[in-house]
Amino acid sequence: MMNSYLMNSTTESIEAAQTESPVAARPIVRTQPCNIQIVRPQSLSGAILEDWNRIRRSNTVFNSPYFDVEFTKAVGRVRDDVRIAIAETDGNIVGILPFQENTPGHAVPVGGLLNDWHGIMGKQDPQTLELMLKAAKLDSFKFHAIDASNDSLAKYYFREFKSHYADLSDGWEAYRRWARKNSSTIKRQGQKTRGLGREVGEVRFEFESEDPLLLERLIELKRTRYTNSNTFDILGVRWASDLLREIHRVRQPNFRGILSVLWAGDELVGAHFGMLTNDILHYWFPVYDPRFHKYSPGTEMLMQSAEHACELGARKLDLGYGDDAYKFKFCNASEPVAFGMANFNPLSRAIARRQYTFRNHLKQIPMKPLVKRILRRLYPRFGGWNFR
Repeated sequence: MMNSYLMNSTTESIEAAQTESPVAARPIVRTQPCNIQIVRPQSLSGAILEDWNRIRRSNTVFNSPYFDVEFTKAVGRVRDDVRIAIAETDGNIVGILPFQENTPGHAVPVGGLLNDWHGIMGKQDPQTLELMLKAAKLDSFKFHAIDASNDSLAKYYFREFKSHYADLSDGWEAYRRWARKNSSTIKRQGQKTRGLGREVGEVRFEFESEDPLLLERLIELKRTRYTNSNTFDILGVRWASDLLREIHRVRQPNFRGILSVLWAGDELVGAHFGMLTNDILHYWFPVYDPRFHKYSPGTEMLMQSAEHACELGARKLDLGYGDDAYKFKFCNASEPVAFGMANFNPLSRAIARRQYTFRNHLKQIPMKPLVKRILRRLYPRFGGWNFR
């Protein structure tokens, strides 16, 4: 059945390659030991979807919502350059890599910098990755949070770091006890929330809202937050905000967008948009109204989200990579991820590594906040090349 599918895809790919852009479907590259095909998200067959889910179940690393086919399909509905490289051996799919081609010949993980966890699902080795790049006619694949739990792709890494999460596997009460012991802020949160109730209105938390207008309010608050903090406005990029809208509409048994809202009376105090799949809640876009800052609504929302996720069977609340201070208040576990680039030219990779190191040094300069503020005022879209 798989061989028949591959044969049909070859014909379609050759015809498409003659009429479409450089990111269109391409012919299969038949090499040993793998055959590689490049397909669009909307062309995924039932057989491929079955193998996709089989590979996800084979390793808990792939439990993240970013490895779910629904995430790739959602990105494919808001961008036309999303493709999936599929490696097949002896009629069986052994590796899957979703990507998007931001510029001709250069790819990033599907969803770009909005994707906090990525890599090849299944067979993770340099040979398979390079065969995938050749089949897709790509010169490079740049990643920023690839699974680094094994060293198979280590030659492409520029830097390794941690992706943090709250381990909920022992249940809500066990996690709550740990969090209160670990952080005085969390321990005092009940007092602040009661103050919010007295001074503003009755506090209530809605874990899962399907109201699209509330999502628009979250996007509005988040964009204002980006502007006020001199950070590039990610959600000002149309495809990025449209991706949140698409995922919010997804209601699959094992994948759905989660819009949570914290209220005080009729006031929207804060909101969060994330993704829930298998046993993981990925905490993605939290924001609160700055008028209520003194009540620490961010802490209240995260703890409420963790409790509700536990009730639904979640064993992990994922806060993603990076060493932001707040993550250490809530997270009691971590997993290794890596930043880097795969390509066929060692010299090009060495230059890219040096550029990455140089940019990291620039980020450490004492005047960074002032420089950011000046750059953002002069060039509001500075940094936007990362979100093409």
